[in-house]
Amino acid sequence: MKRHSLYLIAVSIPLLVLSCRGEDLPDIIPPPTPVVDPDPTPVNPQPGGETHEWDKNRGKKVYPSGTGWTSTMVEEGITYYTFSGTDPVTKSPQRVFVTDVDLSNTDYSVKFALYDSRSTASAVMKDKKAIVTMNAGYERESIVIRVDGRTAFMMPNSTIGSTGVTNWKNEGCVMLDGVRDVRFGDTGRDLAYQDQQRAYMKLAPTVPNLLSSAPILIYDYEPMGETFVTRYPRQSSNSEDPYVHQSTNTHPRTVIAKNEFNHLLLIVIDGRRPTVSRGMSAAEVTQFLVTNFNPQYALNLDGGGSSTMCVQGQGDESTHVVNYPTDSDEVKGVPDHTGERSVPTFFYVVKN
Repeated sequence: MKRHSLYLIAVSIPLLVLSCRGEDLPDIIPPPTPVVDPDPTPVNPQPGGETHEWDKNRGKKVYPSGTGWTSTMVEEGITYYTFSGTDPVTKSPQRVFVTDVDLSNTDYSVKFALYDSRSTASAVMKDKKAIVTMNAGYERESIVIRVDGRTAFMMPNSTIGSTGVTNWKNEGCVMLDGVRDVRFGDTGRDLAYQDQQRAYMKLAPTVPNLLSSAPILIYDYEPMGETFVTRYPRQSSNSEDPYVHQSTNTHPRTVIAKNEFNHLLLIVIDGRRPTVSRGMSAAEVTQFLVTNFNPQYALNLDGGGSSTMCVQGQGDESTHVVNYPTDSDEVKGVPDHTGERSVPTFFYVVKN
């Protein structure tokens, strides 16, 4: 029988009204050494439940440190990590940018935004007066988007654009109450397109904000991203083929994750510059996260040229873009924070 778990938000939250200028909802529906807590909580599987190799990660607090890593406190409760160097997991040059938000800190709220006319991370940063902003979902026609109690898209396309590739981008989802409750679901796991759509139609009305995506990288510590391409064997050479998209090509990555201790992780990994940052496959980013952060949940979002993060007081002095979007060029090896791509959805953190 298929395991089907949903983490639903149980408390009714007053819905917020989108007010951002220019924002309209559409009418249609030594190597780095992790620091590990010396006295982790013991593994306590459910009575009679099956144990797995990944259960050993339960209760462990892991923070990145060592060669290549830096950490900066942006504000109390928000820590910004960077990595630059040869990563032991991928054995390749990588540049990684991670913002850790303590969801127990009531000074902040985590929000989700949809722009009908698209926007950039730096524009959202300015308009929302945000502390952190990151791009989010794939193309709207392929996924489920619910914002402030309204379902705007319900994976209307059964294929990815005009490629003919069956829509595979709804394996998991992230749900937000618009304050600090962020939860993950494996709603589309092991389901065909129409069954996924039915499942999301049932789930979406129960939560204020929802974004579906794929692959699920980590679900309740299970490293699902390591086996994604075995579950989606290669069908074609098309770049949207799930096997090609997540295995044979390494890409810039955008990921949202959460650990057992109520910390949200917003993650961008640069790529497509082999001598500086190669990027990662789904399996590699899964292993990288387990090694350096040990999240309980992690969901891959829209990467490639869309991958962009802004952090207050970091990166470019004007835009606060911290990574190096691939739509820009590096001249003679000098980094460039320009080249942001306009996309429809974003996660952002604001001060209350």
